[in-house]
Amino acid sequence: MSRPGPIVQKALMIGVLVLLLQVAVFMIHGVLEGRRGYRDEATAGIAAAWGGAQTLAGPILVVPYTVQVKVEEQTQVGERWVRSQAIREVPGEAFFLPDTLDVSGSMECSERYRGVFRLPVYRTRLDVKAKFTATSDMLEARGATPDWSRAVLVVALGDSRGLRATPRFASAGVEGVFRPGRNREGWPGTIEADLPREDAGEFAVEFSLDLQGAPRLAVSPSGESNLVRLSGNWSDPSFDGASLPSWREIVDTGFQARWESTHFGRGFPQQWLEQDGRRPVDLATMQRAASGVTLADPVDAYRLVERSLKYALLVIVLIFAVFLLFELTCGRRVHPLQYALIGGALVLFYLGFLALGDFAESAVAYGTAALVSSALVTGYAWSVLKTGVRAVVVGCGLAATYGGLYVILRMQDFALLAGTAALFALLAAIMWVTRRIDWYGDSVGGEKSARG
Repeated sequence: MSRPGPIVQKALMIGVLVLLLQVAVFMIHGVLEGRRGYRDEATAGIAAAWGGAQTLAGPILVVPYTVQVKVEEQTQVGERWVRSQAIREVPGEAFFLPDTLDVSGSMECSERYRGVFRLPVYRTRLDVKAKFTATSDMLEARGATPDWSRAVLVVALGDSRGLRATPRFASAGVEGVFRPGRNREGWPGTIEADLPREDAGEFAVEFSLDLQGAPRLAVSPSGESNLVRLSGNWSDPSFDGASLPSWREIVDTGFQARWESTHFGRGFPQQWLEQDGRRPVDLATMQRAASGVTLADPVDAYRLVERSLKYALLVIVLIFAVFLLFELTCGRRVHPLQYALIGGALVLFYLGFLALGDFAESAVAYGTAALVSSALVTGYAWSVLKTGVRAVVVGCGLAATYGGLYVILRMQDFALLAGTAALFALLAAIMWVTRRIDWYGDSVGGEKSARG
């Protein structure tokens, strides 16, 4: 069996080196995950001190009731057990959601830092208006007796520590204050206020919440008809949740958004009963139906670093192919150690991008790391290839690669299409340049490696 030619040997050597460089790329993946862990820990600390994500659920009218049930009892009379029936009153609570819910708020957004990490935070005043139609039909159908005089108004928040002042409410000329809610299983972080009623009927309630939180504010569609209006001085909002805004406007100075929804498809009823600790609706159920806005971090370089690492293999192979073509066409030999040093400069680009991303905007961090890597490879290529023209070709090619990669990274919907088109263009260019190479030549980098 004949030994493989020099070209094949060099290609195999480059392949092995590429695989070894991928180990370094995977190590940078580990560094990235470590930095994300530090960031999450820092931002969690900021949220714990400032206030976490806020999700408003409610208001909910909660009315205590009792229902009489028959129970069987056994008593011992002498040596016999005697069965008897008794009637006991079992307590429970009835939950009523509003017919209409109107929530409006303006978010004053800023940033809080812990070390080099930052978290977008906000302060807001939510003005809430709700109209109820409380009826006894559901209770009478169960034979229950409601106690309207002990009715309470319950509001659930994502993090009640974010309340900056004691909320007050007004209803039919009656005013009151909220207090921490009693412990109900499945309903943590609630506040409640006494709202005694003489009987079932219609009434309206208004209150305001001075809140602070981070980085999300959302409202659950608690009413049959819901209108939510939010605005803020943040130019990178991310609208999320169960539904998107029916109208929104984003400008450099901030955003405005409006949600309009009904109770259809939200996943929980308008009224329900709780008895013996069993309730069909909990806070988590209502929060899953919420919609709102998250203050996105415009300087999240970690996401771009992760995406750029997926193209590391392509960049390394492309630059190595350029040097190999110079070997085949220009009579210059490149030592495997020189390939390794060039590959090291290419891999360090990603580490530099990651390190600079903690201090600068993603575009600045990417551009600086790309400039340093390109300059390093270009300067070394000048020494290896013994001519400035070839070094400039390498440098311009690497700079164009970094530039094209950044465009692809910033694209969302067309990233795959743009990347595939770039690969076709690169493959066509390589095929054109290598169309006259004698692949069966006896040497690599000899005085004449191509025909014509």
